[in-house]
Amino acid sequence: MNRNYFLTVAVTILLASVTPSVKAQLTPEEAAKKYGWGFDNFTDTYFSWDVYCNSYFGVPVDTNLSWATATFDKAFYEAVFKTVLPTGGCVPPANCEGNCFGLSLLSLMMNKYGGYYGYCAPPVFYKTVDSKLHRVVNIMHGRQMSTAALEAIVDQVIGGHSQNSTYFVSLMRQTLAKEGPCLVSITMTPVPGTGGHTLIAYDVVDGGGHSYIKVVDVNRLWIKNDSLNRGWYVSGQNYIDCHSSYPSNWRFRMAGRPTDWPTDNEKVPSPLGHGHLLIFPISAVGPPGRVPSSIGLSIGEILQKVFISDAVRQQFQKQQESSTSINGNKPERNEHRRR
Repeated sequence: MNRNYFLTVAVTILLASVTPSVKAQLTPEEAAKKYGWGFDNFTDTYFSWDVYCNSYFGVPVDTNLSWATATFDKAFYEAVFKTVLPTGGCVPPANCEGNCFGLSLLSLMMNKYGGYYGYCAPPVFYKTVDSKLHRVVNIMHGRQMSTAALEAIVDQVIGGHSQNSTYFVSLMRQTLAKEGPCLVSITMTPVPGTGGHTLIAYDVVDGGGHSYIKVVDVNRLWIKNDSLNRGWYVSGQNYIDCHSSYPSNWRFRMAGRPTDWPTDNEKVPSPLGHGHLLIFPISAVGPPGRVPSSIGLSIGEILQKVFISDAVRQQFQKQQESSTSINGNKPERNEHRRR
């Protein structure tokens, strides 16, 4: 064959190997169909020990023996995981937190691997929630309390970064470039029970002095053909609006709310800039991680370092005192450390 032909082929292969591929941006419709579910978000009144021990690794399966063999695990479960995490501290049928984190995280894991825990992508295929899927969603929801998740919160809260939309946009660009779609949690404060929501972030679009974080919201379903659901995506409103010139100025319209968050919060009304934006890459929160007590500190110290409210901390102390009386003596601080 012609020598120039082989030269042309060689150059083409070389250029293809060194030229970065450009991923096509998903349209709102494509994103909603890919990451959204076919049923509504749901709320639980409590999470079982089975959900707790499967949210992390190294937690004993038998809850009846856990006071003696895993004191800190049992205390953390009773004080925080059992009811505070699933309800956000409120009592149904009030507007409680739901399983937005679990639904969003499971969707990302299903799409990344083609399937996860026996459920195949796309999530929109599932129109109802059976007991098995319900359990898996709860387990994924519980992973927001893993050591890796809490460390991510601390890293972003320090120095007010979680309230700085400029920092948030920069970190979002890095995360999307490195791993692809991730979770973003919008909260009033880092304290459970003051309101919040988790979304799937998949793109950043700039324009007019604003950066728009494109999201899929498990509370807005493509399969519902109305203005609050499918219409939200069709009209291109599926974004967190971050103002480039005012780092504390960001907003998002929660499903069913008349104005933008964080100003419009039925629990703790607050001016713009008082909310928190937290990013969770699925590499950190997707797989089962360690329960917080595994880092060697007492749970009381962990809760104080991170974000648990005084009321929950006091509840934990009561649980810990109860475990001490059951065991007959006070456990050592590093008794439950796992290697």
